[in-house]
Amino acid sequence: MKNILTVDVEEYFQVEAFSKVIEKKDWDKYQGRVEKPTLFLLEILDSFRVKGTFFVLGWLAERNPGLVREIFQAGHEIASHGYEHTMVMKMTREDFRKDLRKSKETLENIINTKVKGYRAPTFSIVQETRWAYPILLEEGFEYSSSVFPIYHDRYGWPGFGSDPRVMGRNGESEIWEVPMSTSPLGPLTIPVAGGGYLRTYPWFFTRMLVNRLAKGGKPVVVYIHPWELDGNHPEIEAPFFRKIRHYYGLSSTRKKLEFLLQTLKFDTIANFLEQRKINRDDHFD
Repeated sequence: MKNILTVDVEEYFQVEAFSKVIEKKDWDKYQGRVEKPTLFLLEILDSFRVKGTFFVLGWLAERNPGLVREIFQAGHEIASHGYEHTMVMKMTREDFRKDLRKSKETLENIINTKVKGYRAPTFSIVQETRWAYPILLEEGFEYSSSVFPIYHDRYGWPGFGSDPRVMGRNGESEIWEVPMSTSPLGPLTIPVAGGGYLRTYPWFFTRMLVNRLAKGGKPVVVYIHPWELDGNHPEIEAPFFRKIRHYYGLSSTRKKLEFLLQTLKFDTIANFLEQRKINRDDHFD
């Protein structure tokens, strides 16, 4: 079974954990560091002959069009991470549409190819923001990968389930949601193989969870950020627990990612959905 590798391309200072100490209007004052770790990641993926989906922030793409082209020319899929990295629940429907449109146009103008996919900043499509799907469909997107079916203090749609499914149709067009991977652990449902969870869990534990998903016939959706391969990026003065979330385990990212690349077969989300036999009984509200 093919699994899914995704990358959220953003700067270290643009993460939600620092949103209360770094305002968007000040982003240009910070040293951009995204290029070097992204190119390093491209080298790693090339060595394993893996292609993935890169969700690129529109703000960053405008300032780094050459980097976006390098990712695309290396054979990876370019998708949208929004324009300003604003969580969906912090936007009105019209603001969301404008942000979507601006990011999509920015990316498509750089790569001259249709952008099919979207990932909400901080996985902020939750049950209360499911109104995003009709807008995504109207704006020409074919899929989202924005739901984390867990309980979390900032995001989460616990009742969503773990299977990709259609969330809306308009004639022959559909909008899919490809949720992030989770696994049961006793009475709990816990995240698997992504971001801080990949950095925090010991490798043996991640391997156990990944193997459990594989035996159950479920794809593993992995996600990382380029800054997680940049262990020397500047330390932001922020509340203690937010700093721990951001900086803990950075030195382990490369090794754990390479273990995953050795263990599993990966592809882009677009290819995964194309190859999937669509179950026309998938329900949507």
